[in-house]
Amino acid sequence: MSNRGVSCGSLSIPPAVRNAPTKEQTLHQEFLLDHLDFITDVLTAEQIHRKRDLPACCPHATPETLARSRGTDETYPCRYTEIHNPSGDTCPGAICECGDSLSGSDDPLDAVAAVALVESNKPASYLYFAKKERQLVADLRERFGTWGNIADLKQQTLNDYLHEHPSTTQEDKIGAGILSALLEDVAALQYTEGVTLCNFSRLQYDRFQEELAALPGIGEDDAWWLLLTAFDKPIWPADPQIDSLLCSFGLLTPEEAETSTTRHKLLENEITDRLLPVLHRALAGHACTGGVGQCEEDCEIRQFLLSHRLQVQQREQTNLTAIDLFAGAGGFSCGLAHSGFDMQWAIDFNEYATATYRLNHPEIPHRNIVCSDIRETDAAEQIRSTVGEPDLVVGGPPCQSLSLAGYRSRLAADDDYSTLDDERTSLYEEYLDIIRELQPKALVMENVEGIMTEVGDTGVRVIDRVLEGFEDIAATSEYGYEIQFDLVDLSKLGLPQSRDRVILIGVREDILENDFQIESIFENLGEDQSCKRTLRQALAGLPKLLRGEGGRVVAGKQPGSPSDYIAENFIAGDTDLSFNHRAREHPMEKDQRLFEEALDPGDTGWDVKYKKDDEYSDLIEYDVGTEENPRFKDKYRMLEWNEPAPTVVAHLAKDANSFVLPDYYEHVVDDEDRANKERYRGITPREAARLQSFPDDWIFLGPFTSWFRQIGNAVPPMVGRQIGNLLTPMLADETSVQTDRELPEPATSDD
Repeated sequence: MSNRGVSCGSLSIPPAVRNAPTKEQTLHQEFLLDHLDFITDVLTAEQIHRKRDLPACCPHATPETLARSRGTDETYPCRYTEIHNPSGDTCPGAICECGDSLSGSDDPLDAVAAVALVESNKPASYLYFAKKERQLVADLRERFGTWGNIADLKQQTLNDYLHEHPSTTQEDKIGAGILSALLEDVAALQYTEGVTLCNFSRLQYDRFQEELAALPGIGEDDAWWLLLTAFDKPIWPADPQIDSLLCSFGLLTPEEAETSTTRHKLLENEITDRLLPVLHRALAGHACTGGVGQCEEDCEIRQFLLSHRLQVQQREQTNLTAIDLFAGAGGFSCGLAHSGFDMQWAIDFNEYATATYRLNHPEIPHRNIVCSDIRETDAAEQIRSTVGEPDLVVGGPPCQSLSLAGYRSRLAADDDYSTLDDERTSLYEEYLDIIRELQPKALVMENVEGIMTEVGDTGVRVIDRVLEGFEDIAATSEYGYEIQFDLVDLSKLGLPQSRDRVILIGVREDILENDFQIESIFENLGEDQSCKRTLRQALAGLPKLLRGEGGRVVAGKQPGSPSDYIAENFIAGDTDLSFNHRAREHPMEKDQRLFEEALDPGDTGWDVKYKKDDEYSDLIEYDVGTEENPRFKDKYRMLEWNEPAPTVVAHLAKDANSFVLPDYYEHVVDDEDRANKERYRGITPREAARLQSFPDDWIFLGPFTSWFRQIGNAVPPMVGRQIGNLLTPMLADETSVQTDRELPEPATSDD
């Protein structure tokens, strides 16, 4: 039987990967190994969304569970069914939605027999798409029962059945001989009883492979592949298509891929047992139906590819240069890059935020993205040795100690807590030290409103200490800076949330033009924003999930034209997938009643306590103050679709009860058929990212709760882009900046 339409070509290694610097290759491989689960989900979702032929070898297609076992009689689910698909089931009516006809198999011999029927000398990746052979075996088992029954059939009966099967064509040369010989040899094996391969798992892997390869119709490479897919052994079969893709990723070096071998033991040692069969299958699905060479152009996995990263780094950089201190997930850098700056170095202490930054800034070599405490790093020397003299330094020293939410949290844990004693309060000094050392042309600092207010009863404002630091730089360094700061309402810049932040901008005195005033930057921020942006505009096009739906990746978006907010801020990105779009389950009955019955759009817990005729007041079990003196009103709050959202905060990592969405199909589009009470839920990380103006192809790595922290702590990319656009003409004598991002195509939407 043939399997047309599936590529099974030879090894193909991108030239950029062959010439990759050893350090970049090594660091990229280490990075990928930390995030293989996310990569697997992206590969899987991309195949579902593009409606590609999905690879077989569902985990339910074998009773063996060595690598995937969770407990007694419990196995890992099929990854293709775990991905949320807004368009519905991938293969409706099949035992498993992935469509593998052998799902539900009770004997590994089913998969072995299917391979025996495939033309010889096919690579492992091809076997994932031997759909006809697997269907024939499934039908054969359904028609005659056990393999023992099939072995007892007369040769002519079996031969007639095979030739009359709907999947058999005139070109196929299948006879009963190959199956009969296979079943005869299986029955003679000393490791099993009868015509079965169940419980045939007690051998060493090499010996196991030899026994399988000795069976009729099973080659050397087939046997290794069957060990992984039919017997669930944690091994990694070599394959030219998959190995080519692994080289593009950077998980294999060209030398490793070109070494004659039947399995890659390095990957077996690095990848967890449960993930080996899942990732191998997902890679085969992409390599064989999506191709290898096209990945750099329009594929959702390209951000993870070493080949893509190297190509981006090889582009000529002629723009202004910038570095990002306390970079977090890279929001400030994202905006600056859109405005034309070349980001060249970044540092942050949080490992998950740094991983996110690393993935989304492929133009920066791994060695120039540092995960470290800035106080323990000679940052200025590293920057000077790798970047030289940057034109712009930006950063937002951690602000939790100065934010209202952060102060409440620390005070609750320690009655003697003092903001001035919090080590995070003085991290601005590290920022000033780097400015003193590097003397960039310009600088930008972003922080919370608390930096401008008196700390307790001390008479001290942190902003005053920052300004004193700049005065010291002017007195002790070659150049001083003209400094201006202001408390900026970011909603006036077009952000669909209430978010007040202190923006401080400095320009080196020697390059200030005579007629240039820094105040003009603040005056011009948001000048192109003509109207208020709302929650509805921000979330347009995202799948409208029920509680508990979604995940790392959702296979698609809702069709439709982007809102003005999405289009003007390039948020749709270069992807049709929805990343980091996972809704909480909200299992507590109390919360569900509050969401579905007690809260109306715009309400808080205080409203439920004092304005609902006591019907639901017993559900508010925390202190909201009195009717005359409210306090902590917003522990529960329902958002309004046609208003901006409240400030997106890192506290969303703990719960999203203060960001409850009302059902879109009840409060915006009156659609009884689609209205669902389970759509009353807290916002997802992707929805929070939309409110922060992150593009949809900005992937947040790390655990679920860390996504919220990264997003809540970030500088909105919109802010970085607008500031970058206003600084560029002065720093580079240019009057305009062009971006290379294209607007999405218009369509029809219910948003």
